[in-house]
Amino acid sequence: MNKRFLIICTCSLLALTLYSQTSVNELYQSFARESNVDKVNLNEFAMFLMRPFSDTDTESKITSISVLSLEECSPDVKNRFNKSALDFNDDEYELFVSANDENEKVRIFLKFQKEIIREMVILTMGDNPALIQLKGKILPSEIESMSNGRK
Repeated sequence: MNKRFLIICTCSLLALTLYSQTSVNELYQSFARESNVDKVNLNEFAMFLMRPFSDTDTESKITSISVLSLEECSPDVKNRFNKSALDFNDDEYELFVSANDENEKVRIFLKFQKEIIREMVILTMGDNPALIQLKGKILPSEIESMSNGRK
């Protein structure tokens, strides 16, 4: 009897944990439909068309950009987004930077594949919440050089 109870509790906790995890796409989709949300999606084709106008000589390539800005939304929508973004937990991403200011919080998550950054997600919470998702191939060395102020 104790074994059954323990197994049921374990399965329940596992199901609850899996349910509470929010993916980037779920977060984006759930707030993209709200009124007064500004959203921009530049897919692979749009990024390909912009490549000739780019002056960078790097191995990194951004293949898509998605931006969700909730600056003009109601306080209720902003509060729901802020709570969802704070609870963001996806095992595929690693927390890279976390910064807390008086009225704003920023979290930057990275998704790696074979030592190369394949996705970067920037979540800002506060009065001007936003979600920015960059997909592509980003070398970690280039992130370091940008953070050191070099090009």
